[in-house]
Amino acid sequence: MIDAPVQAVAEFHQSVEALKELTPPGARVEIISEEVEVREGALHVLRIHQGPFTFLWKARISDVSDRGFMDVAEKSPFKFWRHRHEWFDHDGKTVLRDTVTYEAPGGMFVEKLIVNRLVDQMFAHRHAVTKAGLERPTLPVEQQAVQPHDEAL
Repeated sequence: MIDAPVQAVAEFHQSVEALKELTPPGARVEIISEEVEVREGALHVLRIHQGPFTFLWKARISDVSDRGFMDVAEKSPFKFWRHRHEWFDHDGKTVLRDTVTYEAPGGMFVEKLIVNRLVDQMFAHRHAVTKAGLERPTLPVEQQAVQPHDEAL
């Protein structure tokens, strides 16, 4: 749960600059495509540097709505990658949900042994960055500003 309005979370996740912030330590993302908007049919092309590896990632954007969007990799190290980004209002706060379906290179053994853990860590990092960057600061009561008001006579 993120203590920020759903609109702020949506705008953050639809920003190309956010992608750079959401990238876990040890990796670097270069935006290759000129098209960076999250809109139906857009193709986002990235160059990702992860340790000694560099690879191209092409993702097609679809199912864009005020509640989220989908990106499907047309080119990536994965045999298959589909990622649904969703955000929902919950009493003025936001529930952020990422649903990822993928097939890793190297088959089930590599997927279970290595890739599942790395994907889980990546999304935990992304959610922590979103939360830290968007949550409203909460001050102790004694530090909160007192609002002036008119008293009725």
